Amino acid sequence: MKSAGVRGPVSIEATEERKSRVLVIGGGVAGMSASRALSSLGHAVSLIERTGHLGGRAARAGLAFPDLRPCREAVSKLIDQVTGDPAIEVLPSREIVSWGREDGRHAVELDDGRRIEADAVVVATGLEGVPAALVPEYGHGRKGVLTAQELEERLSAGAPLIEGELRSAVFVQCVGSRTERRGVPYCSALCCANSIKNALALKLEDPSCEVAVLYIDIRTTGPGQEALYREARRRGVRFIRGQPSLVTERDGRLLVCGENTLLRELYEIPADLVVLATGLRQSPSNLWMFDDLGIAQGTAGFPCLDGSRASAEGIFFAGSARGPMDLPAAERDARACALDVHEHLRGSRS
Repeated sequence: MKSAGVRGPVSIEATEERKSRVLVIGGGVAGMSASRALSSLGHAVSLIERTGHLGGRAARAGLAFPDLRPCREAVSKLIDQVTGDPAIEVLPSREIVSWGREDGRHAVELDDGRRIEADAVVVATGLEGVPAALVPEYGHGRKGVLTAQELEERLSAGAPLIEGELRSAVFVQCVGSRTERRGVPYCSALCCANSIKNALALKLEDPSCEVAVLYIDIRTTGPGQEALYREARRRGVRFIRGQPSLVTERDGRLLVCGENTLLRELYEIPADLVVLATGLRQSPSNLWMFDDLGIAQGTAGFPCLDGSRASAEGIFFAGSARGPMDLPAAERDARACALDVHEHLRGSRS
């Protein structure tokens, strides 16, 4: 299976004059994939990204799953496709300061004074990580304790993971995820496969490195993910059911302490590297935007659309803005969203 951003746009020839404009908010994989698909369907696109670069979280990731190729290869290709498409206007370092409706169209004003009128809006703003500080007993901030995102950024940059020799690594799942009290109540969808592919990558780099994954449940539902899990086990990655109770230090090394809930045995695992798979949640800016748009939100902060991708006002949601998704799923969802937008705009003109 190809990684997110590698495949070309939806292969439907535009047969109508390019009249409709779609505003896409968010320049990650979902936003860029939706923009490319909308362009191929005959629509002009204005793509707004609040940071100065496209790619979102994927641009800072290390390896893609299930094929373990560098994410930057797929993301860079998608960025080149978007920036080289004359039908897509890319507006980096911009934020929306006001919304309105005029003659049935969406009218937005940007922080640089620019005004954009659009026939439909696609919200592809993605999610942010749950702060690891919400679970202080796991020791984020200690030398050698990283979040999964921090590990990905070091892998992507080719930077050392730790100072000195890496003899043992422990991945801790569901940090601030699947919990009501300190984080979010839902599964964040991509954490299991993400940890498995990073654990496998460490094993492939150095088979002598001891690697363990501490989990509640292993959820590998996407294409190729179960095979990745089996390959990690075959390569010697240990999977231990039971989150740790504490990450501390002993004799100059990290020590991960907890209970194997399957065997009902306590464990103490010396480690040079501990990776915390933190959950994903809506950012405050996303929630404020939903309020401005009049989009009802559930208790978890996701739009209440009764299973649809669109609100009654022609505002569509793509990728993780609808719910946590891994990159391939977000890309597929964005393409499906583009088709929904296309049908909506065709219907509005008929």
